[in-house]
Amino acid sequence: MAREDFSPHSIAQPPEKPIEPRTTTRRQLGNIFAEYCSTSTIHGVSYIGAQQRSKCERFWWIVMLGLSLYGCAKLIEKIYHKWDSGPVILSFDRKPTPVWQMPFPAVTICPEVKFRPECLNFTSTYKKMFLNESAGPLEEEETQKMLSVLQICDRMYSYEPFKTALRKYSFNQDVVHYLKQISPGAKRKLFFECRISLYPCVDLFKETITDEGICYTFNLIPENEMFRKKNLHDNYDYLESPYPSSNWTPDDGFRPEAELRTYPSRIFGSGFESGMYLQLMIPDSYEESHCREAQGFKMLLHSPAEYPVISKKFIRLTFNHEVTMALKPEIMITAAALRNYRPDVRQCFFGHERTLQFFAIYNQANCELECLTNYTLKLCGCVRFSMPRGHRTRLCESFELGCAITAENDIQILIAKGGIGTKSGTMDHCNCLPACNSIEYNAELTQTKYNFSKSYHLRYDKSNSHDQIARSVRIYALINANFAKLAIYFRQTQYITQKRDELFGWTDFIANCGGVMGLCMGVSLLSLAELFYYCLIRPLILLRYRGNREERNVVSVQPVYSLFKVERRA
Repeated sequence: MAREDFSPHSIAQPPEKPIEPRTTTRRQLGNIFAEYCSTSTIHGVSYIGAQQRSKCERFWWIVMLGLSLYGCAKLIEKIYHKWDSGPVILSFDRKPTPVWQMPFPAVTICPEVKFRPECLNFTSTYKKMFLNESAGPLEEEETQKMLSVLQICDRMYSYEPFKTALRKYSFNQDVVHYLKQISPGAKRKLFFECRISLYPCVDLFKETITDEGICYTFNLIPENEMFRKKNLHDNYDYLESPYPSSNWTPDDGFRPEAELRTYPSRIFGSGFESGMYLQLMIPDSYEESHCREAQGFKMLLHSPAEYPVISKKFIRLTFNHEVTMALKPEIMITAAALRNYRPDVRQCFFGHERTLQFFAIYNQANCELECLTNYTLKLCGCVRFSMPRGHRTRLCESFELGCAITAENDIQILIAKGGIGTKSGTMDHCNCLPACNSIEYNAELTQTKYNFSKSYHLRYDKSNSHDQIARSVRIYALINANFAKLAIYFRQTQYITQKRDELFGWTDFIANCGGVMGLCMGVSLLSLAELFYYCLIRPLILLRYRGNREERNVVSVQPVYSLFKVERRA
């Protein structure tokens, strides 16, 4: 009888019941969480994962940890809001700025008298043009001179009934030519004396086209640096300059290679003797109250990079008075760390961030003038002769000046609406933020009377060679002229500079957040790295290890009949 061999080595063992993958994953994640709780450096986490703790204790620590997280999040939110909304602080620079590191202010002088009487009889022409009096016909050149002068007379000539009468006339687009031709300072009769420190400066005052007509400016940078010449018309130049280039920029200051006597001019000390002394004069025969009620001069102090707009802000110099101005400049610089911030956050523009159409140098005054020019062109279809304009832009006729004045008022309202936050519906507010690096010249004024004619008679009588001096025609004219004096000087040798700087940088923000997290939870950077490790790296490593182990434990199952060996005996 045959005997079958059923040895345990010859029979395959039945496979064990497989474990569900979800159960294994859940168990492994639980082990990871328990391991993290037991080794975490964050305060309170070890009490949550401790199995020997009661449920009540663990719940208590869960609540405490949640409250700490909430408080930490709220404090970090406040820190972020402070960092995002006000990262800029205004402080004082560590070192004062001496006067020789800043330019002397640009000085613009405008006479209230706009023409010489031998060039234009304003009253006679007025009667012909507006009163229709038969004092003879109007000649073309007389008309053109009158129309040109009306551009800079008192504003009453831009309203009715003058506006209606002026519609019959039009000028030949050569306003500046006539204004220069009849200007009272065309032959340099305005400047009797000028010195800055010990050096004469009469020849440094150059003609400048402003909204007040032909004015004279000292220390303004050249036109090729002030304007983008390729965008300007070529009918006339807006300003003259004694030098073809300058050695100063608002952002970088004076060049290191600039000499002591450079351009724009600078002075080397404080006090009256180190500043500018200027004596102006207007002959008595030039006095005229029909075009302009006021007499004397208008004067404006401004940055050498700022194009003058006299009608907005000026100081009046009256006849037979001496005005003394003690300067106190306000210098504003911006730290290089703020260059990475948006202009609306730091509330200023660097020179390279805002490109103007006509001006090559950005500052708030230039931006506002260009903004007014663009809005005037949009509203009236023309611009004033003193505004920068392109090749095809039309100049406003004399009867259109009322529209230009309306544009000035409208643009102020639009800018105010933009500043208040009201939607104006247009982009005419221009967003003319201040320049990040700028200088403003504030001054303390004192005034006193003086009488040039009386002093002349007392000083130069016959016993003091009066006959010899009186031979000069110029001296005779001086006796019959009105004078005004002006003195400008720095009150101190050094001035404190204001500086925009970072209130919260990235380093400060991270340090503040780290302090709050350390106070509330005892968290450090390594604690965050530890949390990242247990949340991401550790689970991935275990999953990879589990997959490799399953591949090694695969069992090959063969057919059952091949496992039995049957031995038969004969």
